[in-house]
Amino acid sequence: MSHNDEVYDLGEVGRSASEPRFRPSGTPLVAEQFENGSASRRSGSRPRLRSVAQGHTSTRSASAVGPGLAGSLSMFVPGLGQMLAGEVAWGLFYLSGIGFCAATIWAAMTTLDRLIPTLRLLNVPSTTVAVTIASLALFTMLLHLAAVLHAHAIGGDDAAHVPHPLVAALASLIIPGWGQLLAGHRRRATLFLGGVWVLATAWLMVTPRGAQILAPFGLLLPGSVRDGWGTVALMAAPLVLWLIAVYDAAVGAASERRRR
Repeated sequence: MSHNDEVYDLGEVGRSASEPRFRPSGTPLVAEQFENGSASRRSGSRPRLRSVAQGHTSTRSASAVGPGLAGSLSMFVPGLGQMLAGEVAWGLFYLSGIGFCAATIWAAMTTLDRLIPTLRLLNVPSTTVAVTIASLALFTMLLHLAAVLHAHAIGGDDAAHVPHPLVAALASLIIPGWGQLLAGHRRRATLFLGGVWVLATAWLMVTPRGAQILAPFGLLLPGSVRDGWGTVALMAAPLVLWLIAVYDAAVGAASERRRR
């Protein structure tokens, strides 16, 4: 007998068919049940093996939340969709990152009257604070969009479920991009959600609070932007964005339902 031949113990005739007949040492494999043990021994076929990791993966994906629900949860509470999908570390990363940026921006904005004179005493340009706040705001927006898209990407397999066009349109009516996310169109959802962030920032800059924030840095918006065409543009842009988002969500959901 050569060294490459496997040796099977056929002496235990009372062993049940569900128990593995051969398990090589040092391998994380579990023998599957033979449908006909005697036929397998006569034919000389080897037992079929399956990986333990494969069984774990299938169990996990079956218990994961759907991509639409995961992305929606992270849209309102960044990181929540990742946590419910089983990615707790990613969820804490997004939640703590956005929380840190928001707390830093709030602290800087509420202490500008004391922060600017202190920086001048240290010969630090006051524009440093403006650049820092703008950078943190941009990073917060990108982190929020990344949290939504990542949660939608790691969601469980829910490809067969597509919302009704009316449901998708209503979702985008509440928040532009939400209906696109439920329909599985992540690029369009990113475009509309990013538009909401940009419009919210623009509206903040033209409010009296925004003027108070810009005044210590010597930055003042032109009068035409605050009182002239700027006001008309800021009123028309959200309306156009909402209408396009609602229409695109309904059409996208309808096309996905016809495709599947």
